[in-house]
Amino acid sequence: MEIIFNNYSGARIDRSILRKLAGRISLPAGRQARKKMIVSISFVPESEIKRLNRMYRHMNRPTDVLSFNMNEGKYLGDVVICPSIAKINSARYGSTFKSEISRLVAHGLLHLLGYDHGKKMFDMQDKILALR
Repeated sequence: MEIIFNNYSGARIDRSILRKLAGRISLPAGRQARKKMIVSISFVPESEIKRLNRMYRHMNRPTDVLSFNMNEGKYLGDVVICPSIAKINSARYGSTFKSEISRLVAHGLLHLLGYDHGKKMFDMQDKILALR
C-alpha cells in the first residue's frame, strides 16, 4: 500500500511508524490482485476536520478521524486525522500521542477497506496495533 502524507496541522508525525502500520493491513481477497493501492493520509487542524465533519456527516463539531472511500482504480481513498483531537484523546485514554495517531491511522484504513464499526473491525484494529 502506497501512502501519500499531507501534514497541514503543524504537528510532528513519525511517518516511518505509520508506513509500517499501513504495511500490516492486508487487503481483502478481491484487492490482492492489485499490485499497489494508494491512500492519502492528511493531518489537519480542528477547524478543517470540523468543516469536513459538518459537510459530510452533518455534525458541527471536530472529530479525530474521517475516512473517504474513493475506490477509483488504485486510489483507495483518504484518511483525515486531527492531531489536536488525538492529543486530547490520548490524555483521556491514558495513551501516548504516537499510539493514538497509530490507532486513528489503523481505524481510518480499515474503514477504507470496507470495515464498519463492530467486533470484527475492532478485533482487526487491535491485532494490527499489537504488532508494533
